[in-house]
Amino acid sequence: MAPQVNFSKYIDSEELAGLALKMANTFSPMGHEQPLADFVVAWLKENGLNGQLQPLLSDRANVVAVLKGSGGGKSLIFNSHLDTEISGPEYDWGMNLADINKTGAWREGSRLFGHTVLNDRGLMATTMITLKALRDSGVSLPGDVIFTGVAGETGASPVDEYQGVTYEGKGFGSRHLVSHGVRADYALVAETTDFGISWLACGACYFKISVAGLNQYTPRSVRTEDIRESPNAIIKMAHLIQAVETWAKQYEAAHTFDSPCGHVVPKVNIGAIRGGVPYRPNRTSTHCSIYVDVRMAPGEDALAIERELQQVVDAVQVGGKVETFLARAGAIGTGIEPLACEVVKALKGVTGLDPLPSAPQEVVSMWRDNNVFNEAGIPSLTFGPPRRRDETGRLCFEIDDLTNMANIYAQVAFGICRQARGGSE
Repeated sequence: MAPQVNFSKYIDSEELAGLALKMANTFSPMGHEQPLADFVVAWLKENGLNGQLQPLLSDRANVVAVLKGSGGGKSLIFNSHLDTEISGPEYDWGMNLADINKTGAWREGSRLFGHTVLNDRGLMATTMITLKALRDSGVSLPGDVIFTGVAGETGASPVDEYQGVTYEGKGFGSRHLVSHGVRADYALVAETTDFGISWLACGACYFKISVAGLNQYTPRSVRTEDIRESPNAIIKMAHLIQAVETWAKQYEAAHTFDSPCGHVVPKVNIGAIRGGVPYRPNRTSTHCSIYVDVRMAPGEDALAIERELQQVVDAVQVGGKVETFLARAGAIGTGIEPLACEVVKALKGVTGLDPLPSAPQEVVSMWRDNNVFNEAGIPSLTFGPPRRRDETGRLCFEIDDLTNMANIYAQVAFGICRQARGGSE
């Protein structure tokens, strides 16, 4: 049994909260992660940690920092993502405004608020403080501890005029990591899980469903009794949307299952619609498309889902066409037990809590980058604190939760990286 180390005395909660806010308020949206990557590298170097950029594009990069072990021990990656939600036309438009999404987070007393700190910069800051605490403690670890901050975890994919790797998401940065030599014995993806543990995540398919119409001037337009004969693609699409929504309910019910990590519900969402010319509503629309996100359980076939959805569209008889523009598989980690065991021990040791018996439904039903590592043969799980709610229902982080999490992550690294490769500690 290895001696325990009190990492808490090397973790400053005010430093952690301040770092999280600085990162959360660095304007660096999905597809343009370079400003935050530069900030993270600068902080790592200022604190004596050898952070390096891994360039992807002129304005997209990953960050990697390695706390080298003495040799012979198992290695552990702490992974989190640089990117936030805003992208595409909202980003292009917003860059011309002074105040759009430039301040994504704020502090009220012992709490941190804002989407950018919750997903995922608060926990990225936590793993950075973890790396610093491990170094400052002076513990000798045989195995390496690797920090990775990645671009393109959130859900984007090139489509229509939004082309090129600027729009690549769903594991873009992490796939680049593992295919360019950043590998370890285990990977822990630092995201919120309510203190649950999950080594399962769903995959995702994105579909574009399109219908065609005719260009008719309003005074000459025809309103048909049969919607299938309408010249207006938007009217046809309204009918088709109803069919897709009916199918979505059936799909979710048919694909729901219980797993060792929790209750999985792969959901469906119609996330966007395009049709017509906004400044010329005096014409019926010659085209209309909807963009649909379908989550799929590990082992599901994206092509089978496309064919099933095309059957739904065909049944509406409006000439709809289904195209797939993203297909990312889900994965279940294998060989994960040593890492999960260390997480359980660390959570209990630091907080006195046991992990949830299963992760929340939304955690196991979404995409997270543990899919990338598990696909690559690197046993990976996701684990983090809860998103709590204040008295008015607003989501937030408790700073104490992040401070405890830095200690927990350090204890996990201490446990894993003292284990000999090919055996136990």
